[in-house]
Amino acid sequence: MRYAIGSKAELIALPDGFRVVGVDLSLGAVNFVVGDFETLPEAKEVALRRAQVGSPIYIYDDEGEVLERYGSWH
Repeated sequence: MRYAIGSKAELIALPDGFRVVGVDLSLGAVNFVVGDFETLPEAKEVALRRAQVGSPIYIYDDEGEVLERYGSWH
């Protein structure tokens, strides 16, 4: 699985939270933060709505670990 590439600061959620990060492939694989969420179900709902082919969306925890990926790189 491909992952968003960025600094740990970009990929780490707030304490006890979840960060949703997207990758814009039309701009050369540029990361963008969709938002920070208090619960995993909230993060999943937003990630599912935003993900699509060519625009993967990831959910990271407060340790910078990938929990989920939606969408695809191609």
